[in-house]
Amino acid sequence: MSPPSAPPSPTLNPYVADPGWHGYIVWYFFLGGIAAGAYVMAALADLFGTAADRRAVRPAYYLAFPLVNVCGILLILDLNRPERFWHMLIQSRTGWPMFKWWSPISVGSWGLTLFGGFSLASFLGVLAEDGRFGLRRFSDLAARLRTGWTGRLFALGGSLSAFFLGSYTGVLLGATNQPIWADTTWIGALFLASAASTGVAAMILADRLVGGEVDHRALESLERLDSYAIALELILLATLALSLGELGALAFGRWPGWLVPWVVVPFGLVLPLLLRRLPGRGAAVLAALFVLAGGFVLRYAFVYLPTAFYLVPGHHG
Repeated sequence: MSPPSAPPSPTLNPYVADPGWHGYIVWYFFLGGIAAGAYVMAALADLFGTAADRRAVRPAYYLAFPLVNVCGILLILDLNRPERFWHMLIQSRTGWPMFKWWSPISVGSWGLTLFGGFSLASFLGVLAEDGRFGLRRFSDLAARLRTGWTGRLFALGGSLSAFFLGSYTGVLLGATNQPIWADTTWIGALFLASAASTGVAAMILADRLVGGEVDHRALESLERLDSYAIALELILLATLALSLGELGALAFGRWPGWLVPWVVVPFGLVLPLLLRRLPGRGAAVLAALFVLAGGFVLRYAFVYLPTAFYLVPGHHG
């Protein structure tokens, strides 16, 4: 099997309703996954880790809130009527909050908003603890709130909201009637594992490049955790391919599905595992970069996987 020389333009299956998710959504899935994965791991470190572990994961709180804001902007830009984005949260006739539990879009909008609230509070907390932007006078209060029982409850709530966001993007694809998306229930789990691997990779980059004094053993634990997430991602990817049966050959044998076996697996998953076995900061940084690149390509491939059906001559969905 060899990849095609020139990919066609990505267009979803014309015989099934097109949800209208294209370039902006790929970036939303990718950046939202990083924010969610990093935040979950940081919250777990706050709950169960040592002081050194908590120091190593602090970059997650600096990353999550800005990334969530970018995600919100991308979602608004992707709307046919961007100026009406608030209708996803507010009933236009009454002005009251609106929640449609049966609508994946409504549930996702509120989930993103909830995670945005948690990530904002965490962002302000680490700014205060680190004495940035004139918030040093609140550093003691922020430290007490973060380490006491209130901090544990907050970390639990924040990790649950981040867990939802990390898996929701994959579940959202499965909620459509597009081929391949609707033919497996494993996309949500795969995206959650990918969120963990890319989120931890982003923290490793921050610690390695601009993190300052981070305990070496804590950093090694973070890199080991990322390796576990990558291994889980490989297992889930294989499980997803098997769940598709004969559709798997069609999904991953044509553009853009071939990006998964030819790019994501060797360069975004296997190569980082091999690089982690090498000593030195350079290998660790390179491994994290490959993980992040693989996470983006994975989401790009899955967003456009239904085009594999469109590209088969005579196939009508």
